[in-house]
Amino acid sequence: MPVKVKGFDEQEGYDNQNQNENFGGGGIPGGEDVFIDAGGGGGGGGSSSGGSVATPTTTNTFVFTITSNESGFTTSVNNVPVPTNKSVRISRESLATEDKLIKIAKTGYKCDEYYIVTMVDDDLPLIKNIKVSDTPLGISTKDIVLRKFVNGEEQLPVSIKNTTSSTLSFNLTIGEVGVGTEKNKIKFLIGDVEGAPVSVVKNSKSSAEFFPTTGESEYEDVKGTKYLIRSADTTLYRISGMVITNDSNQPKVLEANSGETLETTITLNSDYEISISLEKVPVPDDELDPQISLVKTDPRKYNINEKSGVPLLIQKNEDVQAITIIVGDDILEFDELDDSDIIGITIPHRVFNKIGQYNIKLFPFSFDDYENQVREEEEPITITPKVVTPKFVGIEKETPSDPKPINNPYNPPRGGGGGGSGGGQEQFISEEQFGIDRGFGSGNGGEQPRRPNTNLNYF
Repeated sequence: MPVKVKGFDEQEGYDNQNQNENFGGGGIPGGEDVFIDAGGGGGGGGSSSGGSVATPTTTNTFVFTITSNESGFTTSVNNVPVPTNKSVRISRESLATEDKLIKIAKTGYKCDEYYIVTMVDDDLPLIKNIKVSDTPLGISTKDIVLRKFVNGEEQLPVSIKNTTSSTLSFNLTIGEVGVGTEKNKIKFLIGDVEGAPVSVVKNSKSSAEFFPTTGESEYEDVKGTKYLIRSADTTLYRISGMVITNDSNQPKVLEANSGETLETTITLNSDYEISISLEKVPVPDDELDPQISLVKTDPRKYNINEKSGVPLLIQKNEDVQAITIIVGDDILEFDELDDSDIIGITIPHRVFNKIGQYNIKLFPFSFDDYENQVREEEEPITITPKVVTPKFVGIEKETPSDPKPINNPYNPPRGGGGGGSGGGQEQFISEEQFGIDRGFGSGNGGEQPRRPNTNLNYF
């Protein structure tokens, strides 16, 4: 029940002419001591024994700072949105007539937490006398309690009687407001490829991205969750096809053209199975430009009687995979080369079978594998996302015909009076048409403040 508030002239034995005299003594007729607190501490009053009384400093307005793990939320007090979502101000006097329910909400999220601010009713009435104070006398002695509820269960209440400010923290979780714990499953069947080729983003949040493993995997999420399904890396894989199936619709087949990769968004309004076909994107070859040069280019003499061959010192770049040397009619190929920049090659003695002058030609590649050892850089392959929205076709089901009505002579049809009921049909009006509210919104279990909403002017 609300705290009792009485006018000062309702006290028995009170004489208007003796008002100043009674307050000067610190008491009122009837035997009760009244201590006045105007926000800055009392003074001048005393008990009947003559001793002074120290009154603790109290606040007339409580300030609550609202925090959450998500931004962009809406704050309400007794289901009325407040101007500033991150701060709520509640006056002490407004708590005398009603409790204050503080909640937050955000589209696509649910919150299982809320707070109720309560003035404890200690059965002592509040006395209202505008000639003495704008606030009811005795209100500063009332205890103010902050109560937190999680999943409908009350946590340990906290007294904030002498507290000027408090922080209220809320936790928002992904899920449509009002769906409760209803969930749906989604199964992925991904082709056997290496790595994690498929990316799934929940509710357009990059922080909620995950990568299903190849093969079969299954997930469960809150009903209404949106899954964006796409290639994890379009330079490595493309989604060439999808088959989307659920219980109430025929399988939907999606296909991508050459150079495209499928992207689609699924809303979990039922259980789904998604089969995904992938193809590897060919990796373009880098440019190969092999280069070699002789460390010593001066002509040299070779004695064919030594039979040791002619050594050459060659400098090469990293693209050189083989070296071909032509001496006269002989073609020599060296493909077992060191990784160093300068290597040594020996032309065998058998090549120099005649006395004379030889011209030696060197090539930084193999004649048999020229195309793979010398090439220009290839252009990368561009894969374009193909965003598709699957349109499902429902599965036709046989609907049983309605049973024929049976005429019961002991239960005649309703109708007749009542201002013309339209052939005896009864009309039902839903609670929504009357604007009936059974609680303070879904997500808090239909909780209600202990006192009726009679005054919503104090926020």
